[in-house]
Amino acid sequence: MVSATKKPPKAGRQKSRRAPAKSRAKKSAPRVDDGLDDIASPERSAPALAEVDAEVLEFIEAVDRFKKQHGRPFPSWSEVLLIVRQLGYRRD
Repeated sequence: MVSATKKPPKAGRQKSRRAPAKSRAKKSAPRVDDGLDDIASPERSAPALAEVDAEVLEFIEAVDRFKKQHGRPFPSWSEVLLIVRQLGYRRD
């Protein structure tokens, strides 16, 4: 027969079994020359809104409208194609 008794909750915080933060610090691995040091990293990941052309803004607005109308955080690829077609895209 299985007992249905519950254990009483423990008071306070339990003592951590983890090592102190100083001893957990990651040790840096030896640096390997991969030849990528000469490549400049981009200053930002996306262009400023002022640099985006009107067609891109129209597409972004259409996607935002779709997401609000359908209560979805992200459209599927099929839905993106639907949005693009509603904007007038036709394949030749």
